[in-house]
Amino acid sequence: MKAAILAPVVALATSSSCLFLPAIEDDGYVSCARDEDCAVGRSCAVDVGLCAPPPWNDTAFQQRRAIIVTNTADVALPIGTAVPVQIGGPGGVMSLEEVGVDARYTDFVDGAWRDVPVSVDRFDDRFTVWVPLTRSIAAGADDVLVYLEQKTVDGTPTVVENGEQTFALFDELDDFPADGEGGERYRINAPDPEALSAGDSLVSVGDNVTVLWRQGFAPPISLTFKARVVGLNCEEVFIGVTGADRLGFNPPSAGFFIDDDLQAYAEVAPTATSNPTPLSEPRAFSESPTALHRFTIDVDAAVVRLSVDGVVFDERSDLRPAFEEDAELFPTVQVGGACAIEVEAMWITPLPAKAPTVRVEPLVDLNLTY
Repeated sequence: MKAAILAPVVALATSSSCLFLPAIEDDGYVSCARDEDCAVGRSCAVDVGLCAPPPWNDTAFQQRRAIIVTNTADVALPIGTAVPVQIGGPGGVMSLEEVGVDARYTDFVDGAWRDVPVSVDRFDDRFTVWVPLTRSIAAGADDVLVYLEQKTVDGTPTVVENGEQTFALFDELDDFPADGEGGERYRINAPDPEALSAGDSLVSVGDNVTVLWRQGFAPPISLTFKARVVGLNCEEVFIGVTGADRLGFNPPSAGFFIDDDLQAYAEVAPTATSNPTPLSEPRAFSESPTALHRFTIDVDAAVVRLSVDGVVFDERSDLRPAFEEDAELFPTVQVGGACAIEVEAMWITPLPAKAPTVRVEPLVDLNLTY
């Protein structure tokens, strides 16, 4: 039994003159006295004493699914934390075919529906929807992340894409200063102006150039650079976070170092007095190193994890000493050698190292009838 037909069923089930008494418990309409008696995504309709999902948002959308997030960490996830939801590909929570082009993301908050702005990262065989939490999720708890609505008559795309409203920091470098003057957003060191260039959709950071984003973040953070390496003769390329709003290499730090022949290793300095330490020997970071990649740096107290395109490249989960809770970490790209880093975008969200998981509830169709 679905939300769209709850009201008539309740009327039938409670009418003294009606004999139609369906087994609505199988569809989640169990007895309740308060919201805490209900499963995630449902609240107690106290006038009838049944747990019920939110009312239908918009009849122009014939289908919806609830996407549920579970906080597996031992700390709460704050409002605004961007949670990744993979669609398609290995490990996707849904196939590409299950998500229509007219899909949009909404949530029922404080008794009203609202559109949820998301950021969509598109791959060849899948895409990742980053969804900001509209409510805090306690440690070990689960709740609705978002509702996916779809199946309209005209099939027009209606998703609201807005990276700046999704992440703590999102930068597609559209306004990157071509003159090398960083202003309030960046600190830039580019002795040779030709080694730094800004195009329509990327910034090329070349030999002897450093770009530092001036907004700092305390752990936990998950930082992703969407970038590619151009050239083979890197000497000292760093992609990660450093510990001060000034140029130069300032610990605490964590990130990728890329050297000759595109061999890479993870290097970590958890405190301001730490010496940067490699976590392992250099090795290839990808079978197609010059392709566009997502270089992700996760930092959470005693945990550092570096990933390329969602695959863990290196990890340390028992750092001693650990990163301090009030440490400020600044996104940084530094290049040395006859190569360049072409950055298309970067984003940060306060995800803990033990990231939340998501699951998709069964499809609900507005036109479902007996």
